[in-house]
This record gives sequence, structure tokens and C-alpha cells, in this order.
Amino acid sequence: MVKDTLTQEVSEKGFALVVVIVIMLLVSFLASQLILNVRTELKVAFNTKARSSGLALAVAGLNLGIFRILDTPLHYINEEYESFHEGYEYAAFLPSGRVTYTVVNESGKIDLNKMNESLLKIFLEYMEVDVDDQSVIIDSLYDWRDSDDLHRLNGAEQEYYQALDDPYIPRNGRIQDPAEFFLIHGTDKLNKKFKASDIFTVHNTSRKINFNSLTPLMLDFLVEGDEEKKIAYRDAKYELGTLNKSQARIILGDERFDRCTSFLTYTAANNKYYTVLAQGKPGMAEEDQDEAISQDETTSQDEPEMAVSVLFQLKGSKVTYLSWQEGWS
Repeated sequence: MVKDTLTQEVSEKGFALVVVIVIMLLVSFLASQLILNVRTELKVAFNTKARSSGLALAVAGLNLGIFRILDTPLHYINEEYESFHEGYEYAAFLPSGRVTYTVVNESGKIDLNKMNESLLKIFLEYMEVDVDDQSVIIDSLYDWRDSDDLHRLNGAEQEYYQALDDPYIPRNGRIQDPAEFFLIHGTDKLNKKFKASDIFTVHNTSRKINFNSLTPLMLDFLVEGDEEKKIAYRDAKYELGTLNKSQARIILGDERFDRCTSFLTYTAANNKYYTVLAQGKPGMAEEDQDEAISQDETTSQDEPEMAVSVLFQLKGSKVTYLSWQEGWS
């Protein structure tokens, strides 16, 4: 009888211990989840603040770019007045961080509607697209724009696009947005390698590209990624503003210049379409950048920044926004 009682007490105590352990495990799990949720909320709040601050800085860069392109004095001011150059990246430091901005005319991009086939081939070659795939992209681009259903040798018409897993209808007319390029048959290999609006436009009335108003990616294309040539271009833009044919030859080198010269022009003529590329980096002061450069610290420079790309039309002093893109660069 006594033995049974002792056994029962031990059993009850063992059960109580198990219950306590289970409760402790449950409390620990709930505590860890609470800590995780708090950390997640803090991270979300930090990212939201960084995005908002970065976006505000990028918009400030956008406004600075538009102001500078409108700021065209009618008379000489003084020797210290800094004229504004398209295709050159400017930096400004505000109390909340750093702003960089570049203004380019759409004449510095490849027009998808007035396409120069030879120029597009050189670009596709630069993007390491093989010859057969180049033919597919070019023929499909022609088919995308024409109004009939007869596809070229390597092209694609409506029946091809409707047979896709996510079918759609080709434009069969003038391209309205450079982003359409990535809907065209054969361009899937290039998707996510670059942003269409950095290379292509639908607002360049010529079949040439303006050497004085290049986006960073168009410059990279022309100099074939040569960093020294990029620096030479930016330095020349800063010192001289408007570059001519002879200066283009010096920057590009004889071989590259001879291959591209028939596609280059050196004036925007009457093109009233511009793009502002602006980036904002919260919390960066000028001394921080100088210190990072002096110590050759590139990691802080590689951190993502909030970017805004805006296409606008300029008529006199009237600015009309045509597109707005934003996101982390």
C-alpha cells in the first residue's frame, strides 16, 4: 500500500516536471518569436525610413537636374559661373544625405522606331549576343512594329506570341515605350541585364546617337566598358562641355571611333525630350565620401541607393512628365 502510494507520488511528480518543461519550451518559443517579430518590425521600419529618405533625396536630384537644364542665362554672368553639361554626373550634399543627378537628352539613345540596324547589331554584339540570335531579335523587332502577320525569316508574329504560356499580342505599330523591347522574341536572354530606357528611346528623330548626351550605360557601350575612357569622357565633358568629332576620336580610340562614327552626332538639334537620372543616399556627408575615397573604401560606395528616372518633355519653360520610375539602384 505504501509502495503504491510512493509510486503514485513519483509518477505525479514526473508528470508535473514534464508539464513544466513543456510550458518552459512553449514560453521560450513564444519569447523567441516575439523577439524575431520585434527585430523584423524594426528592420521594416528602418527600410521604410531609408526608402523614404532616399526617395526624397532622389526627387531633390530630379528637381536640381530640371532646374539646371532650365537655367540658361541670356548674358555672361562671371568667370565662376558653372555652365551645365548633359551626360555629366553632378553631386550635391544636403543635410540628410548625398544627391547625384545626370540629365541626358533622348537624342543620346537608340530609337526603336527609327532603328539603325547596323547600330543595333553593334550594341547586341557588345551585349555578347551571338550572330544568329542578333538576327532573331532584329527580324522580330521589325515584325513587332509592322501591321501584317507575315513574319520575316527569323522573326515572329502574333501566332508565336499567342502560343506562349503567358500569351500577349504584339504592338503591330509604332512602339510606345522602350520597355516593349523585352517583350520581343529573342530578347529574353537580355532581360534584367539592363533597363530598356537606359539604352532605347522612342523620342530620337534621327538614326544617330548624340555623343554629348549619353546615359552611363550608353557610354559604357561606346567605350566597350573601358573605365579609363569613361573617366576621359567625363573629364572632357566637365572641362569642355560640348565635344566634337575630333575629341570623340581621342576618347574612343581610332578603331572604335571608325566603327561608330557613322552613327554619332554631336548636337541634340531640336529634341525636347530629356531624362533625369537621380540617386539619393541617406546619411552620407561630403566628408564621409572624401574619407572613403582617401582610404580606398569602395564598400560604402556599393551600397544600394534610391534611384529615380524621369522622362519629360521641355517646351520653353514648361515641363511635362511622361514617365516616372523609381527603385533601389
